[in-house]
Amino acid sequence: MDFSAWTRALSSRGLTVVPPSHPVPITLWILRSTGGALHFSCRGTRVALSAYDDSAIVFTRRVATCGCGCGRYVRNVEAPPRMTVRPGARPVRVARFDGAEHLGWTGYEAGLLGVAEGAALFERLLAELEPSPAPSDSPVG
Repeated sequence: MDFSAWTRALSSRGLTVVPPSHPVPITLWILRSTGGALHFSCRGTRVALSAYDDSAIVFTRRVATCGCGCGRYVRNVEAPPRMTVRPGARPVRVARFDGAEHLGWTGYEAGLLGVAEGAALFERLLAELEPSPAPSDSPVG
């Protein structure tokens, strides 16, 4: 599986990957079809999946310096908007995997994860973040 195939698979589940996501080190910014956003990050010896509500999300456009040399900034209209989190916003929920504790990682191993390993950890943390409802013992109807 490559990064593009993974992001397409997530999109088919209502999880739209948006900029500034990238494959190395794996970082995903995801808009959820049900609202809010997810941030998946693999850094150092830790992997984290954070959930944010809609009020924490901001979309920005990149700016560039004018090509004439005047020093003015202009909007880069060809670049897609980038999703960021408002300054001071905190996630509503966070799930973490500590590679140092579970796998003996010592420095930057999370940043070296490939797409397949990252995808597996993403699914694990997503299940922790949003557990499936327990089946009901009472009959429906």
